[in-house]
Amino acid sequence: MNVGKMAKNKSPFKDNKELKQDIQRFLNTHRATFLQEIDRTSAYFELAVFNDVVRFYENNGYEVTPKNLKTKRSQFVYALSPNVKPENASYFHAVKKYKKKPNREFEIRHNLRIQSKHDARIFVSPDYAIIEPESITSEKLKRYYNSKADYFFVKAEYIATFAETKHYNPGAELVLNFVGLVNEIMPELMSNDAPTELPKHFGPALFVSGVGNPHIRDIRESLMDRYNINVLLGLFAYPSQLYSVKNQINIEKIGSKKC
Repeated sequence: MNVGKMAKNKSPFKDNKELKQDIQRFLNTHRATFLQEIDRTSAYFELAVFNDVVRFYENNGYEVTPKNLKTKRSQFVYALSPNVKPENASYFHAVKKYKKKPNREFEIRHNLRIQSKHDARIFVSPDYAIIEPESITSEKLKRYYNSKADYFFVKAEYIATFAETKHYNPGAELVLNFVGLVNEIMPELMSNDAPTELPKHFGPALFVSGVGNPHIRDIRESLMDRYNINVLLGLFAYPSQLYSVKNQINIEKIGSKKC
């Protein structure tokens, strides 16, 4: 999909009402409701892209089911901050079924802390993470909450893939900085040593609402040529880039880690 052909005056900003309706329509298909109040377009965009991540798995043969819904109205509660306790947030359970070998299961999570693969003292919080089931752990760390509360996170070894969103026209530094996040969580992708087991996932992805200039598109192409990652520009104009069946040929895929 060539986002470079978009009109130069295409704005990266979108009406909140339109984004909210998209979120509600998606959850309705899974018999869930959206009741959270948000006032920032960037936050709505983040939630809408979470749903697009789920759609990717749906369109690639996974069965997906919302979990940990709240109240009698089956409210899906997005984690609007990494400080939200996982027990208070909803998520999607994804299963890839096989006839002649064990099924593979994953959790599609929002705003989880992930421990660095290089240094156990370092944590990062990408917007979305696909993780092994029941892999969230917690510790009481003195430097966080004075050891008075649990600090929840997932170890990098349990991450299948992850993604981040940015809501504006991208600059060079924004796109290049994503590589640092990949290096902290899945450094093996920096040397193109991606997992190869089935089932497949999209490679770590940066989603950007704006299109950027020709230089940004050159950076995008260069990074995707060098590493097992995705940089998707112009999500407001072309929102289905990740999950569109026709566009799967343009999505960098990686395998699953061994059980």
